[in-house]
Amino acid sequence: MAPEITVRTGPRPGDLGTVLAMHGRSYAREHRFDERFEAHVARGLADFAAALGAARDEPGTDPGRLWLAERDGEVVGTVALTDEGSGVAQLRWFLVDPGVRGRGVGRRLVRELLDHARERGFQQVRLWTVGQLEAAAHLYLDAGFRCVERRPVRQWGQQLEELQYRLDLR
Repeated sequence: MAPEITVRTGPRPGDLGTVLAMHGRSYAREHRFDERFEAHVARGLADFAAALGAARDEPGTDPGRLWLAERDGEVVGTVALTDEGSGVAQLRWFLVDPGVRGRGVGRRLVRELLDHARERGFQQVRLWTVGQLEAAAHLYLDAGFRCVERRPVRQWGQQLEELQYRLDLR
């Protein structure tokens, strides 16, 4: 019998480092992204950590949330929602380990995030991704997102198509 996959919110100590390491390894292995991608993720995670710390000092503020899928205590999927202001949230750091893809983990993480966004009263959720991530794009479209922008870019050592998706919640 396969171990159960559970989803929890975070971050706990070490979770942000796990998100960074997973992204660095996965995108290097699967898409040949270089260290600049890992630096990009690290900057976003550092800003998120700082916002979480500031929120503890200001009761009533909520800069976002992180969800982690786990199997036997190992993180096998991540996604986060950040508050971008003016009723807009951003879906970030969505990744599912190849060993558990196709088992509904990604769909469950996106559903948890969107349920939370609706509960928080966000009007819109946005995300940026690249065209090579077709399985993720399929999940976004199934969840009601629409692609609103496409542009060719050279970044992270690759020629990519950068995409922006949006989902209006109201």
